[in-house]
Amino acid sequence: MSERLRVQLFTDVLCVYAYVGNVRFEKLVEEFGDRVEVVHHFINIYGDIPRRIQRSGKTASEYGARVREIADRFPHVQVHPDIFRKNPPTSCIPAHLFLNAVKLLEQRQQLADGPVFDQLTWAMREAFFRDLVDISRRSEQLALAERFSLPIDAIVALIDNGEAFAELAYDMQVQRDLNVPVSPALVFNEGRQMLNGNIGYRVIEANIRELLKNNVVEASWC
Repeated sequence: MSERLRVQLFTDVLCVYAYVGNVRFEKLVEEFGDRVEVVHHFINIYGDIPRRIQRSGKTASEYGARVREIADRFPHVQVHPDIFRKNPPTSCIPAHLFLNAVKLLEQRQQLADGPVFDQLTWAMREAFFRDLVDISRRSEQLALAERFSLPIDAIVALIDNGEAFAELAYDMQVQRDLNVPVSPALVFNEGRQMLNGNIGYRVIEANIRELLKNNVVEASWC
């Protein structure tokens, strides 16, 4: 029996392309099931939102209009009219830190209701893009966690003792090691193959099917 194909997924929770692409990643898991293992890493694209908008040469309103223009091409998502103009987050990093704490609890099987990391990640994206929630604030992160009945004290403890920071540092190190430039990005075959940006699902599917076929051949070689 061949091993599961490892797929490393890099996203920024505030990246519009990761927001519209989330449905493709869900489809990947739905279609390939236990034949693939999706490992999520966070990438720092929106670590400093005020300076990112400043470097773009656009006003906050113009930047938000560009984000809406992109999202308007994808009818399965909604973006608030005032995105990036009103109540903008300062950074993606607090949300990534919080989500890494939840991921640790999930990996340790310490969540009473089972895996929710992917659901919470989507809820944070949707809260920001659709509802204009400032998800860089701990109060908003905790409010979302409470919706999923997550153990708040355990999450905060992993942030306070540094373990969630270590996970975030690991994400950054893996990004550097694999030279991942953008969000979203899919890395296969231990870094030997990469798909960057707004890639259609059929392209992702074709690459995975080819790699799964090769895995079977290699596993049965002897």
